[in-house]
Amino acid sequence: MFNPINLETLQPKKIFVEKDVVNSSVTRHILNKLPGVAVEYIDDYRSIRIDGCTTDNVFRKSKECLAIAGKKGGLVKQFRCRDGIIGNTEYFISHGNNCNLDCEYCFLQSYFDNAVPTVFINHDEILNEIKDIMIAAGDKKTVFHAGELCDALAFDDLSGLSIKLISLFSEYPNARLELRTKTTTIENLLKIAGAENIVISWTFSPQVIVDAYEHKTPSLEERVMAAAEVQRAGYNVGVCLDPIILCEDWFNNYKTMLDLLFDRLDITRIKFVSLGGFRYLPSLVRVIRDRKPQTKLLLGEFVPCVDGKYRYFRPIRVEVYKRIGTVIRELTKDIKMSLCMETPEVWDGAGVQNFFNGDEHII
Repeated sequence: MFNPINLETLQPKKIFVEKDVVNSSVTRHILNKLPGVAVEYIDDYRSIRIDGCTTDNVFRKSKECLAIAGKKGGLVKQFRCRDGIIGNTEYFISHGNNCNLDCEYCFLQSYFDNAVPTVFINHDEILNEIKDIMIAAGDKKTVFHAGELCDALAFDDLSGLSIKLISLFSEYPNARLELRTKTTTIENLLKIAGAENIVISWTFSPQVIVDAYEHKTPSLEERVMAAAEVQRAGYNVGVCLDPIILCEDWFNNYKTMLDLLFDRLDITRIKFVSLGGFRYLPSLVRVIRDRKPQTKLLLGEFVPCVDGKYRYFRPIRVEVYKRIGTVIRELTKDIKMSLCMETPEVWDGAGVQNFFNGDEHII
């Protein structure tokens, strides 16, 4: 049996706790799991400031901390693609901000006022908002995901939110829950039976990309082992090749990875494969270059797109999707594939009719 490599071994050096949530049972549970760590009580997690001599130093020191807070504002929000980008409406669950991983390309580096990983503990409110949406939807299928603003499982060993979410969604088969992760923190998933409408999706990258850009994350091999273990426990798995990052000999690196995935995972329990090229807003460039002046991440041929993000030149993206789509279809004819945050022109150019199936999972 797979022995998970827990990211809680990256124990925080300091914990910030909002005064309003001190008496929460979730707060107490987290603190009991982290004995001996210094605690500072604060009024608002958004006011946390971490000092450092460089941008990179600030981010590194921030990720050595943890904040426990109550989420202000909407806990479950609609995710809509901007005009010109294909995608369906989904709901994302605001269970936390930031995480203790440190991917070089992460858009969150230029998104929040601070980079301190934050766990929101108002679980009952989250569950009630989800339930209200599902009840209002009736027989209509709805899709929810966690992992938009914080890896879905990065702190699950501390918070236990996955158990509560899975228990709720098992009662509403017309709704689908997707937990998005790069971690191997799957202990709680193995404590509760999987359901057909629960998907645990992993971002998979060739090891050369993991080594270069996905700092502090489990290896490709570790992620594959974790995914196989949750499949054996009855869960469906999603395969996210996103972001696809072009590197030397990129095709053979991705093909080798796909051969590994489809050899080691149960194809009947792979719900989808989604493909998305590396993309970024201009505001992220300064942070990436400040933190990693020698990075090769931004050396590709990037162009501005309709949603304001920069992507690889369209003919390059089309070629990448075609070639990867061909590899996947040679391995299996049945798994649904989709493009992530792409334009109709790219869908058409990539040969949607040949490789890709329509699915509610298009984001």
